[in-house]
Amino acid sequence: MADPLNSPLMLQYRDIKSRHQDAILFFRMGDFYEMFFDDAERAAKLLSITLTSRGDGIPLAGVPVKAAAEYLRQLVGAGLRVAICEQVEDPKQAKGIVKREVVETLTPGALLEEGWLAGARNNYLVAVSTAAGTRGGGEAGVAAVDLSTGEFLLETLPSEGLSEVLSRLAPAEVASPSDAELPLDDYVMRTPRERWEFDPALAREELARRFNLASLDGLGLGPADDPAIGAAGALLRYLSELQPGGLKHLARPTVRRSDGHLWLDEMTRRNLELVEPLRAGARGVTLLETIDATVTPMGARLLRAWLLNPLSDRERIEERLDAGTVLVDDTRGRSRLREALEGVRDIERLAGRAAAGRATPRELGALRDSFLRLPDVLESLRGLARRDDSVALTAAESAFDLLADLGQLLAAALEERPPATLAEGGAIRRGYDAELDESRDLRDGGK
Repeated sequence: MADPLNSPLMLQYRDIKSRHQDAILFFRMGDFYEMFFDDAERAAKLLSITLTSRGDGIPLAGVPVKAAAEYLRQLVGAGLRVAICEQVEDPKQAKGIVKREVVETLTPGALLEEGWLAGARNNYLVAVSTAAGTRGGGEAGVAAVDLSTGEFLLETLPSEGLSEVLSRLAPAEVASPSDAELPLDDYVMRTPRERWEFDPALAREELARRFNLASLDGLGLGPADDPAIGAAGALLRYLSELQPGGLKHLARPTVRRSDGHLWLDEMTRRNLELVEPLRAGARGVTLLETIDATVTPMGARLLRAWLLNPLSDRERIEERLDAGTVLVDDTRGRSRLREALEGVRDIERLAGRAAAGRATPRELGALRDSFLRLPDVLESLRGLARRDDSVALTAAESAFDLLADLGQLLAAALEERPPATLAEGGAIRRGYDAELDESRDLRDGGK
């Protein structure tokens, strides 16, 4: 009798699973994602789905592809990794077993799905570079990416300051050398990596190549930033494993200098109730809740970041105060600006999903509608009384990109009300693409 573990399908499965041993493998089989062995038993318990077995006795559990998003959300919410293995060739054209590959690995720190993340806060995946085998002493480097927005941050600091940085960023996941000791809460996913991945020399080459730079001087990075550069290299390597399709929306890294900010430890932030209440569950007591009147999720995330990163540079503080004064004094102008912003959706995250090829027609429609609101936002900004009294507002006006070309392209291509998914059809406006119109006519004429 043939060994079921050595069937062509199981051999393929075991080969792919061997490269993703720390993840639950969603193995695409037709209209279902199937899980086998221990993965099936764990998932069945967590998801309250039926655990069954194949005719050969191998444990099996599956979920429909169309309903997979909610099951994936639950698994990642439970702190698990999920590797999504797709069929990458047409089964009708396959000779033998259908070719399959892992196209994405979901973790708490690597999420792009709409609705899985809180709009008012970032979801950081952080890499930390420390001196070998030590918890304190020497310099440490931190690199943080919010995959949903493309934001990329770097910071070099004394090792004893790691607790402050990690509590400020509140990462969902931290990658670090396997021998590093870090002050992490139990709910933060820890991802051990090889120490050689944090080599600054390798990282410099990777950063220069990825951002098409002759050197890192243009990013404001020097030899003193080697710990942060090493962390950035390790983080990019890890992200390339999670997202083999690439990270086209990743922004150039922003370097945070500690001498430009006021250092606040976690206890001070908690006692001041800046963003979290002292008493769990209390509402309306934090400074953030008191002053947050932002209109967009992007504004809410920025305000939270400002509160957690107070400035210490007097010139920058005064620039921010001047902008606030202009807005406070011009009640009518401020109201017009808020009204213009109300039609703007979360462009950062929607653009991130679009760049990753993950945006639905409806999300592209939301981008279109947001872009078409930008002229009103700019006009409202220009209409503020005494706007020239603020360096920050003047600079914002000068740098304002209306994205008119993208807005016009999306307006021309998309239906007024695009469907929720591409599979529903009817996303592209008739008259935009002659070949598509012809295919539709052939389809409809054959009914």
